[in-house]
Amino acid sequence: MGVNMMRRGALVAAVSAVFLLAGCSTPQVKPVVSSPTSSVQPNMPTAVVQSAGGKNALVHAGVSSVPEESGQLLGTLAADGAGCVVVRAGDGEMTTLIFPQGTTFKGESLALPDGSSLSEGAKVALDGARVPADEKLSVCPNYFRLFSVVKATVTP
Repeated sequence: MGVNMMRRGALVAAVSAVFLLAGCSTPQVKPVVSSPTSSVQPNMPTAVVQSAGGKNALVHAGVSSVPEESGQLLGTLAADGAGCVVVRAGDGEMTTLIFPQGTTFKGESLALPDGSSLSEGAKVALDGARVPADEKLSVCPNYFRLFSVVKATVTP
């Protein structure tokens, strides 16, 4: 009887250890408390305006809440492989442009709300801000390199 009691005690101890270990390895689920600031995602509402010839211009379609890095961009206005309006810098780097709300095409030229007009091949100085990449704008291949235009000036 002493051996059976020892075996039974060892078995109870082993089973208890398994349950104890299982209890320790059970994942703990904790409720996620979201703060008001973490639930607000930066937003940059945009639309695509298309010319009769198939060019695409990204335009703001509301108030943007994305972080911006103000600056100026110099280069030549062009269209990328998807027809999106870009500026090509002197080093060949292309940046997709997002124009002010109200920008339209007049023929194949862009007409900005301030009355200025931009055509492909024009040398331009663009005042505005770099904005973060936005996959929603993947209609344009350079959606990871964006510049929000505030003012455009054609340069000689």
